[in-house]
Amino acid sequence: MATFGTPFAGDHDAGNALRCAQAMITSIDEVNRERRARGEPPIKLSLGLHYGQVVLGDIGLSRLEFAVIGTTVNVASRLESLTRELKCALIASDDLVQRARAERPDLKIVLGTLVEQPARSVRGIEHPVNIWTLSPAIA
Repeated sequence: MATFGTPFAGDHDAGNALRCAQAMITSIDEVNRERRARGEPPIKLSLGLHYGQVVLGDIGLSRLEFAVIGTTVNVASRLESLTRELKCALIASDDLVQRARAERPDLKIVLGTLVEQPARSVRGIEHPVNIWTLSPAIA
């Protein structure tokens, strides 16, 4: 799990998350080309991205660990799980996509490859979540 804007929100957190996801997908594609050449199975990557507020801090009694928790984290996790059903590497919530657009209207690196999908029900969330997936040509 990666967070952007912790502990303080920045002006480009959503766009940075999308650019990071794109870099991860590009890197794993390169690794998988090498693995295939050696006859090894590919490594599967799945990413769920969401934007919103979280609760953050040190959690634990005898061993403190920094953690982020809350609905935003839960939605991102469930979007990541949904990648298997939709057979794609990345699902981003509309909240994240719209925030990235607001941060940088010229951000076409990743936004140009995302495809809007019908809203999906997400366990534990009252209303369906509008989602975007990475187009099959890129994934």
